[in-house]
Amino acid sequence: MVMIYGVSSRIEQDVKEFIVSAAQTFNAIELVSEYPHVHYSISNVRVLTELKSSYGLTYTMHAPFCSVNLASINPKLQEASVNEIVHSITYANELGCELVVVHPGIVSYPRNLPKFEQISKNNQYDSFVQICEKAEDEKMLVCVENMPRLPQALKQTWTGEALVQIVDEFGSVFLQLALDVGHCNTTDIPIPQMIRYFGSRIKHVHIHDNDGYRESHSIVGQGSVPWRSVLETLHEIRYNGLLIDEHRTIEGQKLGKEYLEPIIQSCS
Repeated sequence: MVMIYGVSSRIEQDVKEFIVSAAQTFNAIELVSEYPHVHYSISNVRVLTELKSSYGLTYTMHAPFCSVNLASINPKLQEASVNEIVHSITYANELGCELVVVHPGIVSYPRNLPKFEQISKNNQYDSFVQICEKAEDEKMLVCVENMPRLPQALKQTWTGEALVQIVDEFGSVFLQLALDVGHCNTTDIPIPQMIRYFGSRIKHVHIHDNDGYRESHSIVGQGSVPWRSVLETLHEIRYNGLLIDEHRTIEGQKLGKEYLEPIIQSCS
């Protein structure tokens, strides 16, 4: 089993500057498709494609999530959100990305309103119908990510139940799951248990650390995530994809790599 350590790009930084710096250490980069960092343009496609070729990089893409809500109770906002994801799939294809990561929907109404919760869940399902169709048209793998335990997250998206249900019901090889280890660590679900629950549906992994309560995107190895048991369980389910470090500085990502790579080697 081979797991490759990669990094997520910093939306505050010019993407070309980030890639040139990150490529000195990492071979895989997840492009965070937020404006203006990795917004779509012909010139951006050209520059990012050239950098990918020059440094021999593997690209993945994180679809937009700022102001995007696939479960919005407002149909116009839901439609706009779906369009953002659909466009990012095409963009990822032009860049030769391996896959696209997508956040599920969030709560956009006061809590404890069953009628609106059902509307939200229905809209989220409808959103993924369209996203799955686009993924199949483009032959692009889309991975839905588990959410952290936060007030704005629908519970079934941080326990993973809604995500497994969608993936299993759609039955498409192009719609699978992304496990976010840091997000899972904010819940009361042991990470190895979540890994086994997701199982072979996991096609992508995000890594970062925290104290088990607050989603801080801390440096890998400087929080409460039980990294050895995480990697052992990933090995158990035969995961052999990317580990994308989502700490927000290259310096911290390098420290995470130094900490985790010996554990990765010992688990392989």
